[in-house]
Amino acid sequence: MRHKTNVIEKTILFSWPYLLVVSVAIYLITFNWDFVTSFILGGVSSMLMASWNYRWMKRAYMEAPTLIQRHYVISYVFRFVLFGVLLYITATNPESWNVYFTAAGILTYRIVLVPMVLIFGRAEGGDDVGR
Repeated sequence: MRHKTNVIEKTILFSWPYLLVVSVAIYLITFNWDFVTSFILGGVSSMLMASWNYRWMKRAYMEAPTLIQRHYVISYVFRFVLFGVLLYITATNPESWNVYFTAAGILTYRIVLVPMVLIFGRAEGGDDVGR
């Protein structure tokens, strides 16, 4: 039997092509590999944290539903500490990283999530998503 992917899994899958297309566009506009690597660094860290959060919360829902709120808060704090450290490192090393492209890369998952929810949320039985 084939596994049906949900909106979050589709978002993670569609984030990779988005990341590659935007990276190529950044290079074609700026001809600067530092900008591209900064964007990819932010994008990959965003997608890895989204994937980790999804798997961790999914396991928590199955194994310990009473601890969901605690798991969510810990995940939220961990993600934003990691993003803060990443932005701090890129901001303090401007000769090889660009903090603005790193921040844009960190937003990659959220940028792809919005159209995914609008497109696939209704088809998968979302509550008035896309109206």
